[in-house]
Amino acid sequence: MAANLGERSLADVHQEGLDEILSGLSHFYPGHLSHDTYSLGVPILDTLLEVFAPKAFAANDGQPQFLSEFVEQQTIENEEMLLRSEFPAGQVYKPDELHAAQDVDPSANVLFSDPDGSKKQQVPIVEISSSLSASGKSQLLYYLTALAILPRKYGDISVSGKEAAVVFIDTDDRFDAERLRTVARGIVQQQRGISESSLGPHLDSLLVASLQHVHVFRPQSSSALLATIHTLDSYLFDLSRHRSASRPLQMIAIDSATAFFWQDRLRDEVARTEEIGRPQAEIDSEREQKKRFHLSDLYTELVRELKALQSQFQCAIVYTATVAGGRATSPGHYDQFQARIPSLRPALPAPWGTFPTLRLIVHRPSVRPFPPSMAAHAAVKDAPSRQSVVQQGKISAWVNPWGRDEWPRRILETIEANNGGGFSFYMRNSGVEMTDSDH
Repeated sequence: MAANLGERSLADVHQEGLDEILSGLSHFYPGHLSHDTYSLGVPILDTLLEVFAPKAFAANDGQPQFLSEFVEQQTIENEEMLLRSEFPAGQVYKPDELHAAQDVDPSANVLFSDPDGSKKQQVPIVEISSSLSASGKSQLLYYLTALAILPRKYGDISVSGKEAAVVFIDTDDRFDAERLRTVARGIVQQQRGISESSLGPHLDSLLVASLQHVHVFRPQSSSALLATIHTLDSYLFDLSRHRSASRPLQMIAIDSATAFFWQDRLRDEVARTEEIGRPQAEIDSEREQKKRFHLSDLYTELVRELKALQSQFQCAIVYTATVAGGRATSPGHYDQFQARIPSLRPALPAPWGTFPTLRLIVHRPSVRPFPPSMAAHAAVKDAPSRQSVVQQGKISAWVNPWGRDEWPRRILETIEANNGGGFSFYMRNSGVEMTDSDH
């Protein structure tokens, strides 16, 4: 009888993971995150993301149509579970009294996911690639980071930031905090009607306060990168280690995802050489136990961990990649998407080719070299025009059309209608200036 009672009791136990618990708790604190939390804040990028990851559910008065009943029922169940577990028996609390009963600051809803936002639109994964270094990848990443950490308003002045936190994984060991500060300053000053004099000495304090919400990690190998990603949730939930308790996690930025690729390729070649002549069963056993290095296993695990983090925190993932051996020159015209637009093969092994929601290529305009036969006086005469190209700091960007033949017609037509997926931005000493399109 006792055994049967125990079995029935265990059958009534409902197990939930951390993601489900946090998602349930977020129902009690609505409104902390706005519905545009998961947009990157750059109109052209948000438009392109909507092309490749359209809103999953049609809206009905701001709510998903066929999910409304499920969400309502799940909310009721979560409320009942919390009320049973957290409050004395026989004492009844209304859902809107939970804040007072638990003495919780509703603004300290750190890093919880926004279920409404996540159901409306897939959280983006963006790849920013180029065939050469110094092409503007990091500058675009800095711009997105600055938008994420800046406040929405400063007093009565609209700053148009996301007021969130960013995890910046600096694998290239080139993170420039001063440059990020300059880019953030430029965004504030580019807002209509805002000048440095209007903010006065408060601008520096605004920037310093915002930069405290960029959490920089510098792994020195792919194994260290994997360990960093694996332990990020522990770091983020340990509120004694950072000051972002009141902010959601907007983005995980990796600069760059290809930093250790050639080291890993070498390790993979060495491991495969050592396996020559050994029984396949023994090799498979060691591979399963992760006693042997395999390139595909490592990069598959990186994707798995990043997806788990994204599912847990409902944050964007934006990473840069340099495609060695490829070449992409800026397309001069976007009138027809079917026109020949340079593309780049995915830089990393599967599943990275299908990992990002949106793949972008960035490129700086090339400056023609002086012909060997050019006379010195002709070179001096022609030098100013070449220097003006460099000083302009224009960076061209476009959707990477690799695999375009497999895209649905809807995507092809929508990309064509949006300037062929092309736009530009400018890298200047005063920051990064974004334009809507590249005409």
